[in-house]
Amino acid sequence: MRGADTGGSHVARIHRFIAYRPRLVLAIVAVLTLGAVGGIVDIPRGELRLRIETAVMKLLPTQGRDWELYQSFRDRFGNDEILFIGLVMDDVFRPDNLERIKELTKRFKRVDGVRRVVSLQNAPDVRSVDGEVMIRSVYDDVPTSPAEVEELRARVLGNPIHTGTLVSKDSRAAAFLIYPMEMSEREFRRRGIDRTVEAIAIEGAPDARVLMAGTPPLKAATSRILLGDLLRIVPLGFVFMAIISYAIFRSPRAVIVPLSAIGIAQIWTLATMAVTGTPMNLVTFIVPPLINAVGFAYSMHVVSEHDDALREGWTGPAAVERALGHVAFPVILTGITTAAGFLSLCLNRLPAIREFGAFAVIGTLGSLLAALTYAPAVLSLLPDRVPADPETDGRIEAMANRFAIFNTRYRAQVLSAGGLVIVAALFGLTRIDVSTSFTENLKDDNPLRQSINAFDDHMAGSNTMHVIVEGGEKNAFKGPEKLQQLRELQVWLEEHPKVNKTTSLADYVMVVNRAFHDDDPEHYAIPDSRSLISQYLFFLWNDQLEAMVDSRFAAADVMVRVRSGSSAYNESILQDIEAHLAEQAPELDAYVTGDAPMIIRVIDEISYGQAVSLSGATLIIFGILALYFRSLRLAAFALIPNALPVLVYFGVLGLTGVTLNVITSLIACIVLGIAVDDTIHILVRFKEKVALLGDESKAAQAALRAVARPVTSTTAALCGGFVVFCLSGLRHQVEFGILATAMLAFAWLVDMTFTPALCARMGINRDA
Repeated sequence: MRGADTGGSHVARIHRFIAYRPRLVLAIVAVLTLGAVGGIVDIPRGELRLRIETAVMKLLPTQGRDWELYQSFRDRFGNDEILFIGLVMDDVFRPDNLERIKELTKRFKRVDGVRRVVSLQNAPDVRSVDGEVMIRSVYDDVPTSPAEVEELRARVLGNPIHTGTLVSKDSRAAAFLIYPMEMSEREFRRRGIDRTVEAIAIEGAPDARVLMAGTPPLKAATSRILLGDLLRIVPLGFVFMAIISYAIFRSPRAVIVPLSAIGIAQIWTLATMAVTGTPMNLVTFIVPPLINAVGFAYSMHVVSEHDDALREGWTGPAAVERALGHVAFPVILTGITTAAGFLSLCLNRLPAIREFGAFAVIGTLGSLLAALTYAPAVLSLLPDRVPADPETDGRIEAMANRFAIFNTRYRAQVLSAGGLVIVAALFGLTRIDVSTSFTENLKDDNPLRQSINAFDDHMAGSNTMHVIVEGGEKNAFKGPEKLQQLRELQVWLEEHPKVNKTTSLADYVMVVNRAFHDDDPEHYAIPDSRSLISQYLFFLWNDQLEAMVDSRFAAADVMVRVRSGSSAYNESILQDIEAHLAEQAPELDAYVTGDAPMIIRVIDEISYGQAVSLSGATLIIFGILALYFRSLRLAAFALIPNALPVLVYFGVLGLTGVTLNVITSLIACIVLGIAVDDTIHILVRFKEKVALLGDESKAAQAALRAVARPVTSTTAALCGGFVVFCLSGLRHQVEFGILATAMLAFAWLVDMTFTPALCARMGINRDA
């Protein structure tokens, strides 16, 4: 373990090379880093190659029957993403408001990137005029006389297809359905389509309340918040860690060396993202701040050990070599265990979490490499400055000494307190709520979230589910039987208290049938004749019907409109629909799909992913510890202090009501992977002290005193690196920051109390 005394080994030669050839080491690091910068930025063009996307697809499970059905739905019925613009007015049917709707419809159509606009003005309207049935726009010329206005009002509100979709039942709100062209989220955001149409609406209707809703603006807003957070949170993380580091070590090198090392690791990791064409998303956004925290800890241990070598009288490259001899093994061991914790996330079935796991591993290994090459090379070139002796004037060491004495003297009480914490955590664990929602990820005061909620209050809802009914054969939905089944399904769905509206091919057929019978309400029904239905469909065919039935008329879509609520809210609707299809309508070959149902199914994937990831991380870390201690019993003992913070984390979720979602589900593996670092440093030093002192209680005290400063400083820096997430504009990221900070602080407390108490009676000599 002592670099200056192991000159014959390969490891010692590497340490000597780094210590005595620092300029060459830094040159190699510089070449790698400059190459990575070229991967992130297209320097000739001055463009950023690293992309930011919030694709829903990344959050969906990409395997299994649900995924196959979802893909089939998109292939057959197309992309149904809609940008909704709502206008809240005193009366939609007032002539000046109708003129505004007409003018805005024209202006929205001219927006770059918009392929189609449907509004109250241009929506296809089937009507009977003097015994002749025709399809026209709802209105071309704005009615001026009161009689004409009331005739239009009665006609629109009497059409169930338009009511709730294009105009509210109370005539106080109108909606525009804006269909963007096929493009990436990045292109949508770059063109600013959502902001453009909103600005047009505000300009065109200055005295109306303008509302915006739908998936496209929601994803664009989330992407913009993520980009702003990235530019703010990562630098602030650096600032927090610099302040904490200087406050503890009172040394500029303790600030400059670790921060520059993690900056290099950041560049390497982001370059890997850019070169592989992997955009940063809602989950991988956490990787850069995570690298800040992990990389700082590794480099800080190197700086701390170098300070110890200087205090012992070593100077220049020899001090660096000695420091590496002491710290390289535990740092590598902690790096491997941390990477193992993140690697287990690659077993998750959600693409975004798999990508997070992969890049977290790359960032961890990059941080480890920078800490053991760049950091010591810089220290070797810096002038020696012997730091103050923490054993004589160090508050942290004095605190650690008091902890150590207390832990060994009251060992039974400390362990019993740990047991009580476990019981409380287990109680909280039973109350965990698993949920995820794009809308609820926005803070309560976010204008878009408020707009979406208001839009849902006035209209039929901006969230959609799709019940796909298979006909079993070509032209099945040109016959009365299948259309009648659609109608009966819609009747049941609209009786559900949380369903606001449904639309299907049956609605259009019934509206045409009524029109061909002089708008007699008695004929708002499915006709009995297949040939008549075929004529009706030929008569009214338009772009909107393409989203209602596939090209072979073998499958039909019942679109279900609901509020944009939480996963739990939508899950209850989904479960009720699926139960009805299975129990009360078994004759229907039908299933529920769409973005909303697929996001709801993420709940099961989160729970499954937690079980798989934590099991995988625990087994890998246990294996590493068993190899180090050469004892399964000691490895199990060593794992207990790291399992405790994870268990407490789940207990806190249940007791506080914070949901387990795609973002917070990462915390358990992060805490397990990072918390084990400090435990390993304590155990490595404890094992050395046992060999020297022959007494486990004294060894536990000595080990805690020896590592208290780097362990405390790295934990404080880690907390500083994660607490900046509280400044995020996204709710789940704020929750992540608070919980990660709290759990890492708790893990430190466990290592200061529970771990030494456990070590004091570990029986390490018995397994030696």
